[in-house]
Amino acid sequence: MIPKLLSPRELRIWHAFMLMNQDVLGRVDRDIAQATGLSGPEFGVLSRLAGCGKGEMRQQGLASLMGWEKSRLSHQLTRMQERGLIQRKVVERATHVVLTQTGREKLESARPIHAESVRRNLLSRLSAEQIDTLVRVSNILGDEE
Repeated sequence: MIPKLLSPRELRIWHAFMLMNQDVLGRVDRDIAQATGLSGPEFGVLSRLAGCGKGEMRQQGLASLMGWEKSRLSHQLTRMQERGLIQRKVVERATHVVLTQTGREKLESARPIHAESVRRNLLSRLSAEQIDTLVRVSNILGDEE
């Protein structure tokens, strides 16, 4: 049995959603990269590490927090370790990812750029009501069935 394809309306909704997501994230990532040299994924990893308190967490927990497969995170961390942004160490048979001083400094220089870019590319373009709606829709779609 052939599955039913998306209707023209459903396809327009899907394309609008994808384009919005790619455009906004792309602009924010570009702003950060141009100002600091950090890629979007690097900024995401550094932000998550800094947000956990000590700047250290299990690699498996970081993969879950990022919503990434283990192999994607592993490749990303290898590149970041080569740049001196993070270190990996084994603690009780588990690999931990540690934010380095270089990584912390890069993150601190990127945070104001990130904030300004999010405001310019997303928040300032929406009314308070639209932002509330976006949050509600994001919470619904972010829930796994």
